[in-house]
Amino acid sequence: MAGDHSELCYKAQHSEIVIVFIHGILGSPSQFSFMLDKLGGAFSVENLLLPGHGGTIREFAASGMVEWQDYVNERIRRLQGEYRNIIIVAHSMGCLLSVQAALEYPVKIRGLFLMAMPLVIRVRSPYVGSRMISAFQKNASEEIAAAVRESNSVRANGALSYLMALPRFAELYFKGRKTRDLVGRLGLPMIVVSSENDETVSVKSLRYVENMPNVRLMSARDSGHFYYPKETKELLSDALLHFIGEHDQTTGINILNTYSI
Repeated sequence: MAGDHSELCYKAQHSEIVIVFIHGILGSPSQFSFMLDKLGGAFSVENLLLPGHGGTIREFAASGMVEWQDYVNERIRRLQGEYRNIIIVAHSMGCLLSVQAALEYPVKIRGLFLMAMPLVIRVRSPYVGSRMISAFQKNASEEIAAAVRESNSVRANGALSYLMALPRFAELYFKGRKTRDLVGRLGLPMIVVSSENDETVSVKSLRYVENMPNVRLMSARDSGHFYYPKETKELLSDALLHFIGEHDQTTGINILNTYSI
């Protein structure tokens, strides 16, 4: 597996805003490295590693959705005491955890930047194939496979090892269904990013947010669930900077005109 799967906590001097990054199931903090590069240390950052991740498939299987949600909630609760503004950036399952956290701790969360939110799950064969590549073909050089490897923080000894993780994926399915109702209760600003070629998230997921006045939709062209081309990474990073600037009035950084959706 590629990438550094360690949790990153960085406190910018005099920062009154913190950007919280939350990865998806089997995921890694390294998925957000391109965004962190763009932020350039201007903001405090909490790039989370969820319990059961960053280790073995057995450790992953012993964790679960309740533990993951509690971990996110506790971090947000603590950060509310340290910062005036919180913006959450999430991918896949991290989006579901973010929605519930925003409902439970609404005081200082200013916005959600959600990528590949799995309200409706549709698993296509490319996803299964890419997961096998990420786990067992570590020398594969193909660009999409490399992105999948970077996103995978859980070690497995063989394909059958993933069977013990099936209950966690069942939890993900039901969490997505529950979040369909929860997301409509949020009135805070949100950007929802859908990938043009997502292998696991159905375009039907957008039905639950597309008519919400506080939601702006972005389409990531030529992108999959894990893979984003260089140009799209730049676009997403610029959109995040603009989003931060719109909803934080304490930074003193003139970024409001860098991007428009």
